[in-house]
Amino acid sequence: MDTLEKIFGGAQRVKLMRLFLFNPSLYFETADIIDRSKIDSAKGRRELNFLAKVGLVKKSSRGNKTVWYLNDKFQYLEEFQRLLLETSLKNTKPIIKKLSRIGKLKFVVLSGIFKELAESTIDILIVAEGAKRSIADSVMSSIEADIGKEIRFAVLDSEDFKYRLGVGDRLVRDVLDYPHEIVLDRLGLR
Repeated sequence: MDTLEKIFGGAQRVKLMRLFLFNPSLYFETADIIDRSKIDSAKGRRELNFLAKVGLVKKSSRGNKTVWYLNDKFQYLEEFQRLLLETSLKNTKPIIKKLSRIGKLKFVVLSGIFKELAESTIDILIVAEGAKRSIADSVMSSIEADIGKEIRFAVLDSEDFKYRLGVGDRLVRDVLDYPHEIVLDRLGLR
């Protein structure tokens, strides 16, 4: 359990807080929150009620469904956003560990939400040998649950990446020409 999880009362609470803080204008149904956060249903409902009780989130009814949303009047909103959002995106070790399940990693670049570029076309560029799309989707779903935000990503093999790099492919340029962080480089491109 990391320090923030200890301070805030557990991993589930931190996941829920990040989900709302990263998506301040969205309304979520309970089932969608549980699914996105990959947490136990009963525990998730308890945590949602706790977050509503302290005022971080609000709930309302839309038809016969309950929706939850971030309370933009919460007293410590800016402080929580800064703390939770920055810490979720700065610690790359857990992300690399999860990404290693995709295949033999050769090159990983973080951009987009990791560099506070909302307009970016991609958040993570992964170069890996032996990658399978189904495993990549599963891994990214797990990372999204931890971070609380949908991640746009691309997985390329080394040959395809080098070709795209050589011809100035837009996908690769959109990552490397703008603020980014190379967190793994086994191709020797730095």
